[in-house]
Amino acid sequence: MIKHMIMNIETTKLELMQLLLQTQKEGVLTKIKAIFEQESRAFYSNKASDLQQRAQASLEAIEKGETRPIQEFKSEVDRWKEEKAI
Repeated sequence: MIKHMIMNIETTKLELMQLLLQTQKEGVLTKIKAIFEQESRAFYSNKASDLQQRAQASLEAIEKGETRPIQEFKSEVDRWKEEKAI
């Protein structure tokens, strides 16, 4: 199943590349570029300094009692996955 999914992704990429090469509509290209920019901003940074800051902020939140039940967290992760089609 994984191999089938990977092949579908590769096929979709090729189809999109073909469409991109054929289009002459600047508006379409602008929208596609905006989607990629939004996706890159939506995902977290993995720079060491950013990771350290997030870890420190998490530890401070725990010390203040700013936590939530694990089931609530899992539900939020599941919703995020559905939105991102993961």
